[in-house]
Amino acid sequence: MPFFGESREQIYGDIINDILDSTNITRSSPGSKTKALVDAVSKKMGRMYSTFDLNFGQAFLDGATGRWLDFFGDMMGVERLGEIPARASALDRNVKFYVNAGTFGNINGGSSINIPSGTVISTQSGGTGIKYVTTVATVLASSAREGYVSVQSVGTGDTGNVGKSQLRYHTFTTYTDSQDGSLKVTNEADIVNGANLETNANYKFRIANRITEVENANDLAIRLAALSVPGVADIVFIPFHRGIGTFDIIIKAVTPTVSAGLISSVQAAVAGVASTGIVPRVRAPVEVGVSLVGTLTYKRQLSTEEERDILNSATTNVTNYINSLDIAEEFIVQEILERVLSTSDLIKKVGSTTKPFDNLYLYKPSRLEDTKVRSILIDDYTPKSDDRLIVENKYAGATPILLRSA
Repeated sequence: MPFFGESREQIYGDIINDILDSTNITRSSPGSKTKALVDAVSKKMGRMYSTFDLNFGQAFLDGATGRWLDFFGDMMGVERLGEIPARASALDRNVKFYVNAGTFGNINGGSSINIPSGTVISTQSGGTGIKYVTTVATVLASSAREGYVSVQSVGTGDTGNVGKSQLRYHTFTTYTDSQDGSLKVTNEADIVNGANLETNANYKFRIANRITEVENANDLAIRLAALSVPGVADIVFIPFHRGIGTFDIIIKAVTPTVSAGLISSVQAAVAGVASTGIVPRVRAPVEVGVSLVGTLTYKRQLSTEEERDILNSATTNVTNYINSLDIAEEFIVQEILERVLSTSDLIKKVGSTTKPFDNLYLYKPSRLEDTKVRSILIDDYTPKSDDRLIVENKYAGATPILLRSA
């Protein structure tokens, strides 16, 4: 929206009217000298207005872009967040080397395996596709069958982010049975903390809230500190959760689960803005798992390919619904049913009228939090204030969401 500008048509009309009203010139038809001169002047003035509006807009935070916005950040002591690579620490227990049978010693003549720093791990064979490298040397003990490593993407930005189980190839061959390819690698969870250069919109938000933020220990300062950590989608702030002088932050990650590394990064960021005497605690939500089994009946006989496509799409729809639930958001069985039925017009029904799903289970952490206890879910479920429902991938077997044809 222009501040003071007039359109070229407005400028042209005003000049022509002034000339015709104030002079003896009466001809302004196409091809006349009057029209040509006025047209040239109005074009130039129109460009001047546009340039003036553009430059004037850069003088305000709302209209500033690029280096002009960076100038605002410099004045307020807020630096634009740059590109960062995607990372996973060994403490996250995410990227691991493993063997399908036996131990590392069995594939290396009884000795441990030394994975050097710089070993390439990738999504495609031969070190191609999205590439990561190990950032520290790691010893895979001869008696172990799996070992976690710290990795970082080659290059910066979100192009290095990968989904679960995408890192399946490595270039390490210095072990006895390397010709058999018996040393495997995988990532057990998404790695999505690679970030591009901060957008203008996000940067403007941080600059606009800088005055409040620098006061420290207020809700906004804590929220901005937590959200500045790549991989954090949102937080739930709980003041006085453990008594006076305490507060808890529950992280909602961009992935279904919250890694230990993400918790550590947010804890460090929040500690920098918390006041002396205030004890913050950053943690993941209590992850309540869900699994289900459902039987689909179709309106007609389907080909094998049609059945496969419908089942795969329905499974994806159900998984996305469960994993997108927010902290403390209610789980609604009817919504699951509608997600399945909306997958294809060829689906006649799911299960029976009284029992749409053959099995529907809930997995809650035990008191010792070293396992989960399974219970049957027969209706909607309202979680506690710090619970978050996810698809149960650990205790529900290989296919936690199992949809099949009748």
